[in-house]
Amino acid sequence: MSDLTPSERLSKLRAVEAWLEWHLGDTRRKIAQVEQQARVVHGYITEQERKAGRPVGVTIHVADCDRIQHPVAALDATKAQYALLKDSGFNHACEHCRPDVALGITKPES
Repeated sequence: MSDLTPSERLSKLRAVEAWLEWHLGDTRRKIAQVEQQARVVHGYITEQERKAGRPVGVTIHVADCDRIQHPVAALDATKAQYALLKDSGFNHACEHCRPDVALGITKPES
């Protein structure tokens, strides 16, 4: 049997738990970085938004975004970044796949 008291064992278990939580968070951050890098390689897609049949804007997606319904054109990273920076009132980033983060225009939310 252990020569530690229950409070000493609990303290050690809490320390292990804190380390595991930190390690899990670090792993998730690394996964997010690699996912963003993978997205950049595949390119970007534009999707025209319409209201009452009239164009109201363009959503820019990462090419593998599962929210794309009506793709219009493929863009490379330079053109996607230019589109998002040039006219942010008309061109905007998909809130799901966040191409603006992948392109380095905005920082990821923590």
